[in-house]
Amino acid sequence: MKLSTRFKKGGREILAASVICLVSTVSSHGIQIEIDYSLDANGFFNQAGSKEAFRAVCDYFESILSDDLGRIDQSEWTGETWTGEVTNPATGGLATFPGKVVPANTVIIYAGGRALGGPLGIGGPAGYSATGGGSDGQAWFDLLEARGETDALLAPRRDFGLWGGSVSFSTAATWNFSLTTGSGSASSFVSTALHELGHIFGVGTAGSWSDYIIGSAFTGPESVASFGGNVPLSGNGSHWRDDATCVFPNGFDPNNPLNVLSKTIGQFGTPAGLDQIARMDPSGCNVGGNLLVFTELDVAALADIGWEIATGPPPEIVVPQLAISVNPLNSDVTLSWNADPGLSYQVTEAQSLAGWMDLGSPISGQTGQVSFIDPDPPSGKNFYRLEVDYAVAPSPPFALASTPDQWEGEMRSVQVAPKIAEGCSGCVGHQ
Repeated sequence: MKLSTRFKKGGREILAASVICLVSTVSSHGIQIEIDYSLDANGFFNQAGSKEAFRAVCDYFESILSDDLGRIDQSEWTGETWTGEVTNPATGGLATFPGKVVPANTVIIYAGGRALGGPLGIGGPAGYSATGGGSDGQAWFDLLEARGETDALLAPRRDFGLWGGSVSFSTAATWNFSLTTGSGSASSFVSTALHELGHIFGVGTAGSWSDYIIGSAFTGPESVASFGGNVPLSGNGSHWRDDATCVFPNGFDPNNPLNVLSKTIGQFGTPAGLDQIARMDPSGCNVGGNLLVFTELDVAALADIGWEIATGPPPEIVVPQLAISVNPLNSDVTLSWNADPGLSYQVTEAQSLAGWMDLGSPISGQTGQVSFIDPDPPSGKNFYRLEVDYAVAPSPPFALASTPDQWEGEMRSVQVAPKIAEGCSGCVGHQ
């Protein structure tokens, strides 16, 4: 929508036009997954459709996971340093990134492929090494460990904050990169990638996962409610218990006592509500037809790990009616609209519908009519744009060490190794 008003200023006629722009329809707390292929030295993602399929899987996780992850930038700290570390997907060795800057609410995933000798894929969260000292040394280490998720620092741990991870896919397998259809003769990339990203986001790898394990069962309350009891785990505790079968037509024997069954969540062409072995089982059995997708139990596990789970699409933003007026005495331009307290509004201006510049600070938390005054509009034609987004709650400051004197004059080092979930395997059945 565009509204315009003509008025005189300094003897010249001026056209002021307003433009409403809706810039976002996603939750401000939703995480962003940045994919980095720089370590794909073996060229796995040169295959047609591979990058598109991986992006689609990452988009799915973006749609269900929310949290407030702190920004990591050592230049914003005094004397602190860090190096991000991931398992190199092309070699299995260690790849390091000194001084890596990680934006807020962003997780960076390094993706590639290599000969894995059996598994279709392996993945897990990143690690780091760091030094810090002075009064904010502990706060720096806490940021790297939890990214502001303070419950990840408790004992037992009840949250998880990672900066990134890595995933490697088998270069020996024949892959089906379809986003909707399984194949009896090729391994589903989407199904495998869903499983491996589950590990990156903490299933079998996060401290908050481990702290819910009692004996050979997972006792997270959301998972228990979904499954109907403590959920049995595989031998190493990083997966649901393996059903150990692969039979037509559904890939599992419904009478098998080893089953960890759940209901599918509608995604990637697979309808919601189907019985399926939970995707974080250590093996996947593809007999054609529907892709193996995340189930209610798999998502419940992510909630137990500490992720905020989006239960549906964000509410639709209602675009406000924007009014524009000019004060004939001083030529001030006033923009007015009815505000929603859950939305944030940023007024911008440009003289040619390009090169938009912010005017003032975002306006949020307001109810009813809001007015914004530009006391010095430029001569000639000028456009005003109202950008509407979900209001972002300010991130809480990272707490300093409870006894900061322990850091005075002392530098310390911390190292956390990257993790790869062990015990993944692949089962390709034939229809």
